[in-house]
Amino acid sequence: MAGSLLLSSVILVSAMITCLFFQSQAEIRSVEKIKMESLKKDETIDLLGKEIQNIRKQQEGIDQTQNEIKKLMGIMPEAQVNAKPSRGTIVSEMGGAENEAEDILSATRSIKREINRQENEINSLLSEVSQRGTYYRSRPNQWPIKGEISSPYGWRKSPFRSRKTSFHDGIDIVQDLGTEVLTAGDGKVIFAGWKAVYGKTVEIDHGYGFISRYGHNSVILVNEGDRVQKGEAIACLGNTGNSTGPHLHFTIMKNNESENPENYLP
Repeated sequence: MAGSLLLSSVILVSAMITCLFFQSQAEIRSVEKIKMESLKKDETIDLLGKEIQNIRKQQEGIDQTQNEIKKLMGIMPEAQVNAKPSRGTIVSEMGGAENEAEDILSATRSIKREINRQENEINSLLSEVSQRGTYYRSRPNQWPIKGEISSPYGWRKSPFRSRKTSFHDGIDIVQDLGTEVLTAGDGKVIFAGWKAVYGKTVEIDHGYGFISRYGHNSVILVNEGDRVQKGEAIACLGNTGNSTGPHLHFTIMKNNESENPENYLP
């Protein structure tokens, strides 16, 4: 009887040990799975960080190429500041949703492929601009001033309390009185004086069929016959002629026909 009880106890203990063993093994596998998933997430986030760094390097290269193109075209490049996030910032930007890291990584790589395509296009453009530098410096695509466009190109209601409509052959850009007005491209001053409607006006022949006009100035800084370079100050913004307030009237003519300046400006 005692032997049977002892055997039963041994069997029970053995069963409990076996049960605990399998339970512990399951827990170990569960812990290992969690570790592997966490490791995979960390690796994915690290890859994502590297991809973003590569994209930023490409963007910097593209920005430099764009600035080279602008210099060749005579356009003054604007300063840009790009922050470089750390790995912690990247995870923060993901909102803590590490389970979406693989999807984000896939999207990032897709963006990288698109940037590669754009990089190839801009390098082709750089080659073209290098070969045709004179044309692109003459092309009137430099903003004469930076400001709000108060009146676009095209048909509009007269601003002088009239119900009539008239065709506006340029764009009006609002800025402070006295702001320097820059020439939109290399060329020769063919008019510098007073014009009806436009007041103190400068007109520049850029060649290749392009002529630009700058109206309503307060002061003219150039004379007829002067050669000017893209981005050079030619006047100061004013309110002369038929004007409702300080602004620049900017017109681009191509083969004696006005065109929308916004189609040329970057």
